Amino acid sequence: MPVHIEIQEIRAFKAVHDEQGFKRAADKLFVTQSAVSQTIQNLEKKLDCILMDRNPIKLTEAGIRFLNYAELVLGEEDSALTDIKNIKQGILGTLLLGMSGTVNRLYGERLLKAYCSINPLTRLKVNVMPSRQIISAVASDLWELGFGPFQKNMPDYFETLPLFSDERSLVIHKDHPFANASPDVILQKVPLLVSHLDDQDLRPTMDRLRDAFGQIWEINDTDLRLHLVADQLGMSYVDQQLLESDSRCAAMIPLTQHLDFARIPLTFGVYHRKGKQLSSGAEAFLRTCRDFSFSA
Repeated sequence: MPVHIEIQEIRAFKAVHDEQGFKRAADKLFVTQSAVSQTIQNLEKKLDCILMDRNPIKLTEAGIRFLNYAELVLGEEDSALTDIKNIKQGILGTLLLGMSGTVNRLYGERLLKAYCSINPLTRLKVNVMPSRQIISAVASDLWELGFGPFQKNMPDYFETLPLFSDERSLVIHKDHPFANASPDVILQKVPLLVSHLDDQDLRPTMDRLRDAFGQIWEINDTDLRLHLVADQLGMSYVDQQLLESDSRCAAMIPLTQHLDFARIPLTFGVYHRKGKQLSSGAEAFLRTCRDFSFSA
């Protein structure tokens, strides 16, 4: 049965962490200490793990991960309430957009400039993040729109707007010691630099490309990945338009002759939850994308 976390459980957990005690958390939340203690116990029972040690308060590894989630949820709640207040006052709408690193580097500035020229009062909340994280965030309604590469099989609960195509190639610096080695040596000796790794427990039956590589480094920032490849510290999948437009890529060579999975065709576009009533800011962004020229 899916686990459902209540907002009061999130608030109680965050308060105990912030106040470093159950009594002070209870005072902050205007409830009894026993109520806070029971809430945390029920939450840990629901998640089947200990989130924090007591006396003194110290988060476990699971607790640290839950704190990140709590901060995200409560931050979005504050943002939503602020947006609602502003909308009521007729001040502005809001665009909640998750954008991939490639889209940001190639088109982000020009695209948002075109959008803001027509929608100057819209509040922008744009987060550049790995494409798989964008998909998860849009699926869970933390973000309204996602703009990045589509998965090979996009979930059927998304409505998509394809905008441009590209090709992602596995590249290595031409002077890397293993650049001309056999495929087996490259796979085992050269770290693969990726933006995001799925939790294996969440997709246990899926064939994962990452299983073919010996070492994987998770590095979300596109610029840092390019720097590391240029410094001969690893290999990475890079979109063709980036390869052609970024000077750091001039000395990078594709491994397409070595590995049959070194080339991945991609379709980039905007997506959102199917059947979801979009905000005026999101609708305006879709119109901007339809009229925008996606060319290097």
